[in-house]
Amino acid sequence: MSLDHLFLLQLWEQSRQHLHAQLGQRQPSAVFLEGSIAEGFGNERSDIDFVAIIDDGTEMATMPYILFIENRRVEVRLLSRKRLQRELLQLKEALNAGVEAVAQISWNQLERCQRFVGCLPVENEAYIKSLQDLLGKEALGQAVALWFEDFSRQTGRYAVAMLALEQGDYARAWIKTSVFHAAKSFVAKRGERYLGSKWLSLQLDRARIDTRLVQRLWDFYTEKSKGGNATEYLHKGIALLEEFAVLGVDLNFEKVLVDSRAGVSTWQIGKHLHILRDEDIFRIGDAPARVWRRIIWNTPCIQIAHDKRGAEATTDAKNYLVDLSRAGLISLCWEGEGEIRARQLGTSCPLLADKTALISVDGARLSASSQADIQLLPIPARRLAEAGVELTWANIGVENSREDSEGALRSGQLRVLQYTLQRMVQTACMVALAGHGITPQPPLEEAILETLRLLPLNPSLVEAIERIETESIHSREQGQELFELAEQIVRELRQLGGDEQFPASFDTASGWGETVMYGYDWINLAAHLNARFPASAVGGRGSAEEARDLLASNIG
Repeated sequence: MSLDHLFLLQLWEQSRQHLHAQLGQRQPSAVFLEGSIAEGFGNERSDIDFVAIIDDGTEMATMPYILFIENRRVEVRLLSRKRLQRELLQLKEALNAGVEAVAQISWNQLERCQRFVGCLPVENEAYIKSLQDLLGKEALGQAVALWFEDFSRQTGRYAVAMLALEQGDYARAWIKTSVFHAAKSFVAKRGERYLGSKWLSLQLDRARIDTRLVQRLWDFYTEKSKGGNATEYLHKGIALLEEFAVLGVDLNFEKVLVDSRAGVSTWQIGKHLHILRDEDIFRIGDAPARVWRRIIWNTPCIQIAHDKRGAEATTDAKNYLVDLSRAGLISLCWEGEGEIRARQLGTSCPLLADKTALISVDGARLSASSQADIQLLPIPARRLAEAGVELTWANIGVENSREDSEGALRSGQLRVLQYTLQRMVQTACMVALAGHGITPQPPLEEAILETLRLLPLNPSLVEAIERIETESIHSREQGQELFELAEQIVRELRQLGGDEQFPASFDTASGWGETVMYGYDWINLAAHLNARFPASAVGGRGSAEEARDLLASNIG
């Protein structure tokens, strides 16, 4: 989808008028369009993303103001020249230092740099080009390729770690992510630098990647995600990684080591073992305590898990190591390469006697198993606030994925639709998990698996989710059917999380206004408690100020 320059100027002028209070005393030095439309991918449901560069020496939050103009959702960000210049030069310096330095650049910073270098100027093109030249498209492409290459390598290694610990379904989920991002690295080297994951299919087309390789990628991506032979699936995945020029992943379980984590200590109290993780404390049962006590740091996980009593005892030990890793009590490393970085955080689930959702968008719920009207909640205040913000963010993520899916369906972008429907279901799983107080949230790769593990899903819902995960879309009619199925899945998962309805955040100003009302109180409490704020799909994390700025931007 493309928009002519005159229309963009008119739309920007209307946006400026809406934001008179914000821009009246700040004359932008330049204005540009960024995002999917500027990159040539967008459809009729895509946001129109303006950025105004402010050169008055002040730093501004990077979250957008949300407007609804002529039935289109418009986002306007203010970005200081000072910050933009600093981040472009930091990325250039990291590129000169090598892949490890590039990997340390945050997703948020990399995305800001990429969106700027790939932007469409609206006002003062010469000014914009002078800043773009600080980095340049070629250097940006190299940085994006290296960043995705490292991400692919790390998630591939994590898949191997999960297989070493006999977690076949988790291994399959992570190798799927690894191969997907290896393809992103591959196209970045060929001029397709846009970071947005949902557009990969169109990037592969534009980069003219060999059709046989592309077909193998999509066949792999849509293969049944659960069950089957996980070892064989990882072999296929690692072969694809190599075809996409990502090396350093192999099925050698001896390379997966167990090491310590900062902030974790062991405490024996009487007969029982307790493990302290920052402000959280875990009581460890006798069987996992035996496994914990035989851990020698920097040792292969399969050596630690091996039990002379036989295969069943060894499998139990591997399961305990997985649980210790999932709780953030141990670190999984790759021999000679340090910790495997796969966005893992120490998750936590409160113990609920009645197994019902603990949290709603309107706050905590009273336990139905107690007659008391004044109840101490079974979760610390900070975790409650984190879960509440995660609940709001996940619901917004569902609505964003629905908007993306509708646009892809109308435009016949069937591969994009396939990706956005999967994301829609994954984020709906996050809603259900957050409703039960599970925080930090698992990565999107594990959202469905963790929902299956922790929450009671009926068999028909599981079957529907599996269909969204694995069915290739070949026609608009099929796409419409799967879109309606995804909608039903979302309703059921939201109901499981305690709230069946949530506003259509991206359709109208009133819908966004309702979303603001749901989220603002949670964000205020989370900011007061210095709680963790949600991460993006690939690890970007906002601040309390940015989150509140976003929700405060109910303009239009």
